[in-house]
Amino acid sequence: MIVGLIGFGYWGKIVNRNIINSNLFDEIFIFDKYVKSNSVNGNLSIENNEEKFFKKKIDLFIITTPTSTHLKFIEKCLKLDKYVCVTKPITANLNEIIKIKKKYKNIHKIFLDHTYLFHSSIKYINNLIKKKSLGNLIYYDSERISFGKFYKDVDVIDDLAIHDLYILDYFLKGQMPNKITVNTQNNFGNKNFLSNISLNYPSGFFANIKVSWYSPKKSRRVLLAGDKKMLEFDDNESDQKIKIYNKGIEYHSNKDINQWLYRTGSILIPNIEHKESLQIMIKEFYNYAKKRNKTKIQFQHALRVMKVLNEIKRKI
Repeated sequence: MIVGLIGFGYWGKIVNRNIINSNLFDEIFIFDKYVKSNSVNGNLSIENNEEKFFKKKIDLFIITTPTSTHLKFIEKCLKLDKYVCVTKPITANLNEIIKIKKKYKNIHKIFLDHTYLFHSSIKYINNLIKKKSLGNLIYYDSERISFGKFYKDVDVIDDLAIHDLYILDYFLKGQMPNKITVNTQNNFGNKNFLSNISLNYPSGFFANIKVSWYSPKKSRRVLLAGDKKMLEFDDNESDQKIKIYNKGIEYHSNKDINQWLYRTGSILIPNIEHKESLQIMIKEFYNYAKKRNKTKIQFQHALRVMKVLNEIKRKI
């Protein structure tokens, strides 16, 4: 198979490295009109001409360009009837993904680089949820903060909170929130750089998401609590990313005293073999395209996430 990588910026270079390390593809063609081929080390084939690039014999594409260009390149790939993997968020807004749904019958050929869904820890947590090891889920609390880079076409919600939106969709099997509260701050050029987002769900589950591009420290931490156990996922940790706490509270309304009974037990730190998420993603995308998968699950997942993102933006 021959893969076409669209975009060779920061994320494009990381994706390219993982494509090479996967040893799955016979050849890699790269398109980036801003990168001159003679300015790149190694034997990389970089095409600056968009028309020439899309005329090459490419089997599947990966888009790593700025979000504002996603719609354009997704349409080019679908018109060629090729499988295409897209980095987050899939489009700049909800209207663009709805346009794709209405215009194209081969939306099953869209695959998502929702990187955390290929993360060993997130897969482990999802298995705990399936087995009811945490009990009935109560809340999700996330903090994604750093001294981050400002982008022209997206804000901190598009850049960071989108991770939590697709993780929540994955954990909750597509359940949509019925109440959304948003607070933001936009000191720097009217760009939302800090936000607190609260999501309430019909089941009673609650999610709180804190994101910031203006923090002196970097944090990538998630707390997930059930009525049996609670866990902490810290992606900044090297080998103890997940801690499962045997803690809980039982409420007895019929008692005059000791209505709240506290349970405190041991802390479990599972031994999880961690592989690079992008390596897993590229392999799954390769198999998805090779098997000519026709399911629309990926697209439906993307549509739900964009609907929630749209409601968040409406609340600002």
